[in-house]
Amino acid sequence: MKKIVLIAQERAAFLHAAPLATALRKNGVFEPVLVRVLPDEGRAEHEALATALGLSDAVRTISAKPGSPVAETASLMAEFEQIFKEVEPDFVIPGGHDNASLAGALVAAKMTIPVVSLDAGLRSYDRAESEEINRLVIDSVAVLHFVSEHSGVYNLMNEGFADERILFAGNTAIDSLVTLISQVDVADVLKAHSLEQKKFVTVLLDMPFSSETVANRELLGRLLESIATTSTIILPAGELSEAFEGVPGLRVIPQLGYLELLQLLKASAFVLTDSAEFESELTVMNVPCLTMRKSTARPSTIEIGTNVLVGNDEQEILERASTILSGNPSVRTLIPEKWDGAAATRVVEVLEQAV
Repeated sequence: MKKIVLIAQERAAFLHAAPLATALRKNGVFEPVLVRVLPDEGRAEHEALATALGLSDAVRTISAKPGSPVAETASLMAEFEQIFKEVEPDFVIPGGHDNASLAGALVAAKMTIPVVSLDAGLRSYDRAESEEINRLVIDSVAVLHFVSEHSGVYNLMNEGFADERILFAGNTAIDSLVTLISQVDVADVLKAHSLEQKKFVTVLLDMPFSSETVANRELLGRLLESIATTSTIILPAGELSEAFEGVPGLRVIPQLGYLELLQLLKASAFVLTDSAEFESELTVMNVPCLTMRKSTARPSTIEIGTNVLVGNDEQEILERASTILSGNPSVRTLIPEKWDGAAATRVVEVLEQAV
């Protein structure tokens, strides 16, 4: 039986890797080993998510060691060298573009183990973003590239990768969403926080305060004050309560687990965020998203989805927020091609032919 090591660190990477692990187990040709790097404080959420995805007994976890990104990557490379020696995998598949995914890809390449890039070809073209560097390196050492949207195909072809190495499979994170959304009862989160469906706005901010947007608290404060005049605002970030406690209509709640957060997002009128984490899920759930960034690695969420890049343009943010909250009818957006919950199955079919 062929062995495949899948790697995840951040939640987004786990959501990409998990359905592939499940599909590989069902296929019977492969023995998947799903390795997740976790901080101690993240284990409770991981267990809940793994259980919801049917993988509570199938994930091998290793501890994340504190340090700089370089120190962390170096430490994880040593960890993965030992794991690969033990498992002797036929393929290594990074689930995302976090430091663990990068470390595993580099070690596999050094050990001449074929690397498969799962969410390949994504580019934000922002070299200041650490994940952008990781994407480029992982793709450069991969022997197969499974892309999640058409932009990935175009980017890889422009970078000189051979056509036969590029395979359009779809977004495996949407496979996870399809599994999890059936377990989401929006009424639960509405009742817990005394909210009405589509009568509130959710604000999601990168933690810690690392982004341009969060650093500019004056702008964010003005935006929240303006939006709060016509809608309740929910901010899931307890430690931010002091920064914005003077904004009427703003309710700061504790950080939520992923399933609770999905409930909240699905019921929101729109989401204002400086994070790229939920662009795909919000598009599939048809929830408008105003993203306070200058670029995205997933242009399909803008071209046919619900996502709008608004940067720090205060006027545009407020105009778009007003349009959404006014209840004006909008055209239903499309779901990108192959974001249908079957991407992992397509990946496994190709891998079976490759062995």
